[in-house]
Amino acid sequence: MAGGVAETIRAVIEAKLAESGLELFDIRFFQAGPRPVLRVTIDSPAGITIGECEKASNDISILLDVEDFSPGRRYTLEVSSPGIDRPLKTERDYKRIADHIVVLQMGRTYPGKKTLRGKVVGCADGVLRCEIDGETVELPLSSIASGKEEIQFK
Repeated sequence: MAGGVAETIRAVIEAKLAESGLELFDIRFFQAGPRPVLRVTIDSPAGITIGECEKASNDISILLDVEDFSPGRRYTLEVSSPGIDRPLKTERDYKRIADHIVVLQMGRTYPGKKTLRGKVVGCADGVLRCEIDGETVELPLSSIASGKEEIQFK
């Protein structure tokens, strides 16, 4: 039920965020103790500031009231950024970090190593291209259980 609730409001929140040049990274509706929580994670190519989170929270709160998101039920709205070690989920995520190093946890359907580390070469049509050990390999996104950018400190 909770996942369905988040999906019913997803398009409306995406449209509202787009007006401010922001993207919906993730949305979850779940029970946390006695009160349900709607967690909205926002992003933009330039990153997210605290002020943008605050504005988005206010805009989304008003929008949810207008849409009568949770009639008669109290809930907590949380708006945040995905953070520096954000999970990589979509083509857009991988395209955004082209030429960066990623660590991939491969799913059960991928033969061989379960953890791969390489440089993102490109991502299109559901396939991630990575340079691993000097060789470019193509990995279906559906075979990747999770991915994260390896943070490089200089």
